[in-house]
Amino acid sequence: MMVGIGRGCWVMRISKHFIIKVYRVSKAPPEQSAPQQQDAMPTNTAAPRMPAGLPPAMETAVTTPPNWEAQPLSQMRQASFLVKGDNGAVADVSFVSLGSAAGNVLENVNRWLGQLGQPPITEEKLGEMAQRLHTSLGDVTIVDLAGLPDNADPARDGRIIAAMVTTDNATLFFKMRGNADLAEAQKGDFIKWVAAVCNTQTQAGPSQVAAAPPQTTSAPPVKWTTPEGWTEVPPSSMRYASFSASSDEGGKIDISVVTFPGDGGSDADNINRWREQMGLAPVDANAVTSQVAALKTEDTTFSTTDIAGNKTRTIAAWTRHDGRVWFFKATGPNMAVEKEKPNFVKFIESVRF
Repeated sequence: MMVGIGRGCWVMRISKHFIIKVYRVSKAPPEQSAPQQQDAMPTNTAAPRMPAGLPPAMETAVTTPPNWEAQPLSQMRQASFLVKGDNGAVADVSFVSLGSAAGNVLENVNRWLGQLGQPPITEEKLGEMAQRLHTSLGDVTIVDLAGLPDNADPARDGRIIAAMVTTDNATLFFKMRGNADLAEAQKGDFIKWVAAVCNTQTQAGPSQVAAAPPQTTSAPPVKWTTPEGWTEVPPSSMRYASFSASSDEGGKIDISVVTFPGDGGSDADNINRWREQMGLAPVDANAVTSQVAALKTEDTTFSTTDIAGNKTRTIAAWTRHDGRVWFFKATGPNMAVEKEKPNFVKFIESVRF
């Protein structure tokens, strides 16, 4: 027997002992504002960009575990659940769809680590810890992150298990954040739910979890001149190209080239994301404008910025060309980046599309 319990959610009573919830993933109407959730958790926003929403083909009925309580949707969330455990433990589960240029995996993982009060990691470390979930929608990257922010309630925080996949039209974020033990107990159901949402899009067969292998980007070729002293590092699923440079003081500089379809977000979004990765407070739009300078080349005009933290510095250049955004970044110790900056500028000036 099917019994309606709210918008988009039904309960099928199998017997007096078991209940299976079937939840229809969909976007709340833009003109409606979702009511404040009870037992609200820390923010689960997937990236500092406006939501792109799901196309009609992405709407599907997906079975969820019986102890997942459906919560009101919002303009950011296509699905939202609250999971309750023993002794007041809770976990928040969300599904968010953004534009296809919603940041790469490493950037989002480091942002989630920052939410847990943990330092950022390198791409090499990410490759060691990430799992790849093979689905009919594409390969989903899954990470399991632990940490308790200062003054946080361990009954409500301490663990983030997140999954991310990018399609031609959107980037899908699945996230469970809450009590560490409860998140561990729900991890298997969470991964099955992620697989179900993705697999139902094309009705493909069962999925499996495997180590995440490097995967090169399908972006068109770009030419440049590599500065002397830079060592090329093999590209990965997150990067179009990577380089490493060493300073006289022994510091290492990481240079990355990343590209996405679309516009890649606003300058304020990107600069504040980079500042967050360095442990710096965000700045307002007026301050961002003063921190961006133009760099004209033969092919295009780059926007550039220079962000210095206590020990780390990031210089970045980005441009939009033929429907894609290109980010070029160099990050390392302050003095090392200062000495390498002229080479980075020459590198940007040599780029040819």
